[in-house]
Amino acid sequence: MSDAYHTGPGTPGKHPGRGRGAACEADIGVRRHPGRRLVGIGLVAGLLPIVLGSCGNVRSVASDATQIEDFRAGVVADEPRAALIGRTAIANGGNAADGVVAAYFAMSVSLPGTAGLGGGGICIAHDAEERITEVIDFLPRAAAGGRVAVPGNVRGMAALNARYGRLQFAALVGPAEVLATGGLPVSKALTSDLQQYGHLLSQDPKIHNVFHRLDGAMLGDGDNLRQTELGASLGQIRAQGVNAFYSGLLGQKLAENAQAIGAPLTIDDLRNYKVAIYPPLETKFLDISLYVTPPPASGGVLTAQALEMLSGGDNSPARQMEISRQLMAARSVWMQPDGSSSVPPADLVLAERARALAAQATAPLPVEEPTAASVVAVDSDGFAVACAFTMNAPFGAARMAGDTGIILAPAPSDQGVGFSALSPVMAASKFNGQLYFASAAAGGAPGALAEALVLDAVMRRALPLDQAMQLPRAFDGGGQSVDESGGLRLGRLNAIFCSRGTPSSPDTCQLRNDYRGNGLATILGED
Repeated sequence: MSDAYHTGPGTPGKHPGRGRGAACEADIGVRRHPGRRLVGIGLVAGLLPIVLGSCGNVRSVASDATQIEDFRAGVVADEPRAALIGRTAIANGGNAADGVVAAYFAMSVSLPGTAGLGGGGICIAHDAEERITEVIDFLPRAAAGGRVAVPGNVRGMAALNARYGRLQFAALVGPAEVLATGGLPVSKALTSDLQQYGHLLSQDPKIHNVFHRLDGAMLGDGDNLRQTELGASLGQIRAQGVNAFYSGLLGQKLAENAQAIGAPLTIDDLRNYKVAIYPPLETKFLDISLYVTPPPASGGVLTAQALEMLSGGDNSPARQMEISRQLMAARSVWMQPDGSSSVPPADLVLAERARALAAQATAPLPVEEPTAASVVAVDSDGFAVACAFTMNAPFGAARMAGDTGIILAPAPSDQGVGFSALSPVMAASKFNGQLYFASAAAGGAPGALAEALVLDAVMRRALPLDQAMQLPRAFDGGGQSVDESGGLRLGRLNAIFCSRGTPSSPDTCQLRNDYRGNGLATILGED
């Protein structure tokens, strides 16, 4: 076992209170914790100065890579402003769950092509105090009429807040409303999306007008992005709660506007949408546990398989190509058209089973959607959340639901539209609750393989997280071998690594956004 990681003899200490947020208890199964409290009075106003730092006895740092003494919490996100807003939420009395929720809603404004309100996602949450790790599943599955996905992000974030958060839900939506209504400079992250996929936005005048200047040119880095209609929708969610989106006037308008442009989304689809909470897949890693999400969001399965194949040995680009060929061949055997597995999910995390399945491969390799956005957060109480979000395709269906400002997502399919490659990952001790690693990736299967490369590097090879992120990556999906030698970027992940575990040694936590993206790692420390 590497000196870079140590489980430690202690158990996580009690903390004064993660409380439960205010959202939709009946629908999401709130687990009550004695002593946890709800913080909320005046916090909407307190969160509005979104990039002015934090309040109280808090030291704030925002940079590409962060590690400080007296660590309190950290947030890493694919879009810088979202990471800052998540940090501010924690500084105002929240925890890691609140930081993720606030960061998500900010990304729904600042990075709508991958994290819009019309999409969905999946999270892994780890509670060191309770020694519980759970999946929160709010994937954008098909509506009853097909063709369009039922939005899951709003209900999923409400579930995360209600089950684990300390702040009121409204306080976490409010900053995003301000961003949308007042406008914000286009970030490098959104500029990259627009440069790659802006050609998809020409068919719908509503969405075209949002992302183009008055002279017809595409918005670019630093241009003002103002989304007043989206701001009004966020305002209704903030004021009326999650049910405004799923059964209220906003939900009715969303369904009617979707139908008006040919998308068969109904108010019943919205009312009937449920968040699923269940245990993750678990496999042994060193002397702790690796947790990944099961199919249909099974990028983490690739991570677990690749991690076992790496085993601290050869991690060269050539070896990465060999591993990815085997895993993608196996994936073509077990993955069904709907993303489910033909073999027991628990068997999928075993490299030996993956090799056996690869030998049976005859079908074409599955096509997977690579676009996604992610947020990862941890606090000094050892609570951590890793989430991946998707619109099922770049900018979803590239159609906006009328004057809601919400971009719709297409229904998942076996033609590369969907969420099968999403890959939140955690590594923690099931015996004492200590958290060591949390990440989430974008970029399809190469992103999931990159998580294995980084996790192997920090926990088996004792590399600092920053150096692990710089390791060269390579991938072979069975048809073409690619590496990063020509400037290609393979995968994009946000990660947190605590070499001696948290909550026992939170000062060892390192946070990193990927060099291959345009995100930000932010951190809070006690004065």
